[in-house]
Amino acid sequence: MTVHSFYVVGLREGFPLYSRKWSQSDVDSALLSGFLASMEHMAQQVAAQHVNVVNMKDRRFFFQIDEQNGLLLVFITDVSESPARFRKYLGILNKKFVKMFKKQLDELHENGTTDTNLFNSFDEFIDDLVLTWWMGETTISAAKVMDVFEVFTLFFNTILQRFLTDVTRRTYGKEIQRLFETKMKKIPALTGITIDKTGVVTYESIDPQQVKYTQFRNVLFDIFHELMVLTRKTMPKQTYRSLVFEHISPLIRTEQDRMKTYSLTEKIVMEIL
Repeated sequence: MTVHSFYVVGLREGFPLYSRKWSQSDVDSALLSGFLASMEHMAQQVAAQHVNVVNMKDRRFFFQIDEQNGLLLVFITDVSESPARFRKYLGILNKKFVKMFKKQLDELHENGTTDTNLFNSFDEFIDDLVLTWWMGETTISAAKVMDVFEVFTLFFNTILQRFLTDVTRRTYGKEIQRLFETKMKKIPALTGITIDKTGVVTYESIDPQQVKYTQFRNVLFDIFHELMVLTRKTMPKQTYRSLVFEHISPLIRTEQDRMKTYSLTEKIVMEIL
């Protein structure tokens, strides 16, 4: 999770009431706040609805409107971040900001603030919150990477051990090793792949926190696709179907929860069929 900055903007006047940045930016807060408020007003005039999410190159802007208190709250993140998650985060911060500065809101709307200490407690609150969210997202993301990796490895091992004979593993051993190595070069966080003579796939190490999940998942699907193509050409169709029924069907039943959770089922089944 990469969060660049957070703004609370006066919805009517368009100047910043509060801002917090976690990355370098040359954009003046006042100019950016005016731009964000103008974007919201234009959306209202053109589409008769509030702005929720706007993508600009490598940045994603998440908006929340608090009409009752005249506030526009905006998170600026990397473009890959989830809209649903950040709308929830904005709701939490909206309530906290209003609760902490209810007495000062009118003055903030009229004049901003010259009190450099006014927002110290909110700075600490949002810093802690963003760090907690980041740590939580990192943990969840790492768990997802390892789960998906384990599911695919079970399928790889099943194909290599149960579908291929000792003879075919020796015949296509270099081709299989090259397939894995070539694809995995795209994932620097995963190193040291080996496939022993019995068809067991192992890896020296994997750093799930450094893995780009979508790319990782696509690479695993690519390996699975090419492995299935190679496997089919080593045996008659009837033999292949019998092995699918004997070894793959039970594996799918065992792993159906994880496959469903990570949307793997349809694509894996289609490759097998």
